[in-house]
Amino acid sequence: MEKRDIPVESLEQDEFGIGRYVKALCKFIRDSDTPMTIALQGEWGSGKTSFMKMIETSLCSAELPQEDRYDSIWLHTWDLFLENDYDTAVKKLITSLFSQMEEHFDTLHSKQKSEQRIKLMKEYVKGISSMMLTAVNVELEASGKVLDQIFGGNSTASVRKLKRDFENYVVREVNERDNGVTDQAFLIFVDDLDRLEPRMAVTLLEALKNLFDIEKCIFILSIDYDVVAMGIEQKYGVSTLVNRNIGQDFFDKLIQVPYVLPVAKYDISDMVMSRLKEIGFFEREYDYVKYEGKIVEIVQLATNKNPRAIKRLLNMIHLLTAMEIGEAGRHAELRMMEILLMALQMTFPKVYNMLARNNNLDTWKRRFHVPDSQAAISDHIRQQYDLDEEWKEIIYLTVAQDEVIRRNYYRIARLLEIYENLQDRCHRVGERVEDALGIVNVMCMNNDNQNAVKYDGEAYDKSSQTQYRQGARLVNSIDFSCYTNVLDVGCGNGSTTLDMWNQNRDMHVFAFDLAASQIDKAREKYEEIFLKENTEEFKGDIDFEVMNALDLKAKAEYDLVFSNATLHWITDEKRMYSLLFEALEPGGTLAVHQGGYGTYAGLHQMARDAIRNIGLEEKFKRWIFPAFYPKKEEMELLLREIGFTDIRVESVYSDEKDNENLVDNFAKASLIFYRQAALTDDEYEALEAEYFRLCKTEPVNKSSHRLYIYAERPKEKRTAE
Repeated sequence: MEKRDIPVESLEQDEFGIGRYVKALCKFIRDSDTPMTIALQGEWGSGKTSFMKMIETSLCSAELPQEDRYDSIWLHTWDLFLENDYDTAVKKLITSLFSQMEEHFDTLHSKQKSEQRIKLMKEYVKGISSMMLTAVNVELEASGKVLDQIFGGNSTASVRKLKRDFENYVVREVNERDNGVTDQAFLIFVDDLDRLEPRMAVTLLEALKNLFDIEKCIFILSIDYDVVAMGIEQKYGVSTLVNRNIGQDFFDKLIQVPYVLPVAKYDISDMVMSRLKEIGFFEREYDYVKYEGKIVEIVQLATNKNPRAIKRLLNMIHLLTAMEIGEAGRHAELRMMEILLMALQMTFPKVYNMLARNNNLDTWKRRFHVPDSQAAISDHIRQQYDLDEEWKEIIYLTVAQDEVIRRNYYRIARLLEIYENLQDRCHRVGERVEDALGIVNVMCMNNDNQNAVKYDGEAYDKSSQTQYRQGARLVNSIDFSCYTNVLDVGCGNGSTTLDMWNQNRDMHVFAFDLAASQIDKAREKYEEIFLKENTEEFKGDIDFEVMNALDLKAKAEYDLVFSNATLHWITDEKRMYSLLFEALEPGGTLAVHQGGYGTYAGLHQMARDAIRNIGLEEKFKRWIFPAFYPKKEEMELLLREIGFTDIRVESVYSDEKDNENLVDNFAKASLIFYRQAALTDDEYEALEAEYFRLCKTEPVNKSSHRLYIYAERPKEKRTAE
C-alpha cells in the first residue's frame, strides 16, 4: 500500500522510534512554568508536524484526567502560503487564533453568565489584535474596521491594560477547577512556518510575539533558525548590525527552548524493511535478511533519514515493483541496483544523469564532465577527500560547483562505492546494470532525465526549419485579435512566439522552455524588436523564461494556451494537458501542434539501424523512445476525459520528400534523446555519425504525422445529466 505523506497522530503510529524523545519533551513541558515558547527545528520533511501531533495526543487527549489535560490550538500557516498581502495574512492568523480560543471558553461551566464572558473575550481580542497588527505596521484605522467585522464590539481601553486583563482572565479560568477549560495551559501549535516565504514567516512571528509572554500559554513553533535569519535579511535588508547577528538575536529573544529534532537518532530499519516486504520486493525471504544492512545504508545516505524523503523513495520503489517493468525472476543483486539507482536519481539527479550516460565509473574522463579551467585539485583536497580515482575527482568537482549538493560529497561518493560493488555482483550473476538503468529511466523520464538532454541553442536555431514550418500552420489558423493573455508552452528559440505576437502586439505572452540556451536565443530576437521599433505603439509584451512544463501552476490566467512541437516530449500526457486546462480561464482556448502516431518512423528506423551497425543493441534492448505520439482518436478521448469541450483534432500526413533539412532537424531535436540509454560520449558520437552516413547512402523514409489540436475550457462546469 502506498504511504501517504501525512503526519502521524500518536505514539502508537511512530515508525521511527522517536517516542522516547516526545515523552521527554512532554515531561519537560509539564515540569516547566509558563509562559514558554518552544521551536521545533529540522529541515522540511523531517517530521516536525508529526512530533507536534504526538505531543498533542500525549498532553491534550480527552481521555486524560481534567487536572492533567492541556487544551490545544492549531495555527496552520501553510494556509497562508498563497497570501501575498502580509497585513491580510496577519489578520487571518489572528482570527484563527482567537476564534479557536473563544471556542474553548464557550464551554465554560461557571456561575458567570456566558454573555458577559463572550463580551469580555471580544473586547480582549479586539484590543490585543490591534496591538499585533500595529507591530507589523498595519494601519490601526483600517485594521479596526476589519476586526469590528470579525469580532464586533468597541473598546477604548488601552492596549497594554487589555493585554494584562486578558492574561488575568486566562489565568483565572485555567486555575478554576471543573469549569470545562484546561487546568494546565493552552498549547498553541504554529505549524509550517518554514514552508512560507521567510519574510512572511518573520512577519507572523512579529505579530505573535506579543502573546508569547502570556501566562498559561505555551507556543510550540515549527520553525528553523535559517528561515528566521533569511526572513530578517529579506525584510530589513541587513543581517548584522554593529557586530550583532540580528537574526540570531531575534530568534533567541523569542525562543526559550530551541529543540532540534533528533533526526540522526531515527531508527528507519523496521519501517523500510517492513514496507519492502509488504510490496513483495524480493522473491526470496532470505534476501531481506541478507541485504537489510545495505538497503538501510542506501536509504539513509539518499534521504538523510528525512521521513518525507524516505516515503517518497519507498513509494517510487513500490510503483516500480507494481508496474513490473523488468523481467520476472531478476536476481536480488539487480533488484538492489534498482533501489540504489532510484535513490540516486531522486536525491542527486545530476550525478545520476552522469551515471546514466556512462555506467562504468572506471572509464569516466574529466574532459567529458568538467571544464579544463576547473580541473585543478590541490594535494590537500585530494588527501582530505581520498580522491584516489578519476571518477571521485569528477564527483568532487561537480559537487563543488553545485549549491544544492555542495556539502554532500561523502554521501554521493559512498553511494557510488556501493554502486561499484553491486555492479561487480551483477556481473558475476549474469545481470546487466543497463537493465536497471533502463527501468529507472522509464520510471523517471518525465523529470530529471529530460533535463539530461541538452539542446545547443545556436545549433538548434540554425536547424529548426521543420518545427518552424509546422508551427506556422498553427499560427495561421488562429485569430489572435481575440486574445489578451497568452501562454506559450515550449517556445524554443522564440521564432513562432514572435510570429504569433506580431499579429497582435497588445497581447501579454508568457513563453517558456526547458532549455536555457533556447531562451537565450528567444530573448535576443525579442530585444532586436525593441532596438528597431517604437515600443510606445503597442501595449503588450513577451516574457521569456526557463521552466519545466510540469512545474506549471497557473490557475485560470490565460485566454489562449499555445504550444508548437513540444508536448509530445512529455510522456505524462494526462497530467500535462490537465495543467493546461487549469491554466486556461473559463472559455479559454487551447491550440497545440504535436507529433502523432508513427511520425518520423523512417528516421527512427535509421537510428535503430545505426545502433545495430555499431554494436549497441544490448544497451537499447528494453529502452523506449520517450515520446507521446497518439492517434487522433486517443487525443480526442484524452481531452474529453480532462474536461475540454469543442474539441477538434486534425491529422496531417506528409511524405516530407522535399524537406531537405529534416534529417538534420531530426538529429538536433530527436536523436539526442537516444543518448538517455546509458551511452558514453564516444558511443553517442559514433551513433550520430552512423545515422548521418546511413541517411546519405540509403533511401530515407521521411514521412511525418502531425496533430493540430483545438479545444476550449467550458465557461461553466458541466452538470451531470
